Amino acid sequence: MKPPMRAQVLRRGLLAGLGLSLLGAGVWRASAAANAQAEGQAEGPGNADASTPRVLRFATWDGSESLLIQQRIAAAFEARHPGVKVQVEAYGGGYNQKLSAAFGAGHPPDVMYMWNFPQYQRVLEPLDAYLARDARIKPRDFVPGLWRFSTVRDAGQPQGEARIYGVPAGFTAQVIYYNKDMLDRAGLAYPQEGWSWDDLRQMAQRLRNPAAKAYGFGLDVNPDPYDFQSYLWSAGGRMLGPDGHSVQGHLNSPESKALFAYLQGLLRSDVVAALGVGDGRNQRQMFVSDKVAMLLDGSAFRLELAQDRKRFGVVGLPSFQGRPPQSVLSVSALAMAKHSRQKELAWDFIQFFSSAEAVRMRGNDLPVLLSVAAEQGLAQDPQVRPFYAMAESMKESPAHLLNPRWMRAQDVVRDAIQEVFLSPQGDSGAILDRAALKAERRLR
Repeated sequence: MKPPMRAQVLRRGLLAGLGLSLLGAGVWRASAAANAQAEGQAEGPGNADASTPRVLRFATWDGSESLLIQQRIAAAFEARHPGVKVQVEAYGGGYNQKLSAAFGAGHPPDVMYMWNFPQYQRVLEPLDAYLARDARIKPRDFVPGLWRFSTVRDAGQPQGEARIYGVPAGFTAQVIYYNKDMLDRAGLAYPQEGWSWDDLRQMAQRLRNPAAKAYGFGLDVNPDPYDFQSYLWSAGGRMLGPDGHSVQGHLNSPESKALFAYLQGLLRSDVVAALGVGDGRNQRQMFVSDKVAMLLDGSAFRLELAQDRKRFGVVGLPSFQGRPPQSVLSVSALAMAKHSRQKELAWDFIQFFSSAEAVRMRGNDLPVLLSVAAEQGLAQDPQVRPFYAMAESMKESPAHLLNPRWMRAQDVVRDAIQEVFLSPQGDSGAILDRAALKAERRLR
């Protein structure tokens, strides 16, 4: 499932405003027809001809193997619900525009993958009542911290009551991948939990080989700001204050400035490869070809390296100046459209998708259920255990959960990060000061 693992593209564009939704709505006539058919059959066997299946629409952003897995889950659900057809709608790279168009045209899918709940809250069905009466879903069996991503304070409720709008389906934390072949040739021990950025820097210096054009660490200098929060949190900084409005004093705090200055120093020292600058430095290719020994990424990279049959290890993020590291989580969940005409059937599908049986089927994802992770022995798997450990490290709140308008400011932050890293001799403090002021104004 891509957004929990490699969500950059989707995050940047997801819901660029429901006001765009009617553009291209004609593309969705087929889906609208399916929805109309479902509406005519909604909630009750007396509403439909016995020979006509009830159609439940399920929208996903996945493709390839993950899509095939979801189609198998849909087929298993159909087998348990005679007379029901799950229409799996693979929106792919155009997920944001297509989902927005479907909502704007009044014909959204019944169930859909979702991550940005503050943005979509007003068109989603609250799930608290369903969870309260359905013992099949046990919230405490989920990886700690996942539910907070689909829990949103409802401005229309007394005292801003928090409501749940999605059931977690996938997640990843960020970790450091290390290239065993490069470390073995350099005679270096593999990094261990509890290490620091200074440890990483010293290893990177020993791994640098100018003749082979090999670097000790690869730093994405064009990162998704969402992912970059891991760096800032681990240094004691953040992009947005807890009040959801203050950028000044956080993005440009002394802690944030110290982190940027440190990373600038690594780039200046030439022991770190600058990735993401459009020069063909693909991090997967560089890692597999032994040009980069360490880099930060999520769980999807683990599957890619396994395909490449590359020897690698995984370790938690390093600490910065004695502070405990924190990883931002990328979490996806299944949500229900507020105006679905077959909510009970939609809920049954969400429940089944969240069951241990379906979680086991989603072999491309880290299991969101602790019971499934335990039965698969993942706590003892050195290539998986760090993801669960880092998942519990997140104490801060991602900026988009603090302010639903954060997307207005995110581009400012992205530009500032690029400017700092692409001008390593520049004044990073002044760049952050300007960006903090501009981003804060965007939120007003």
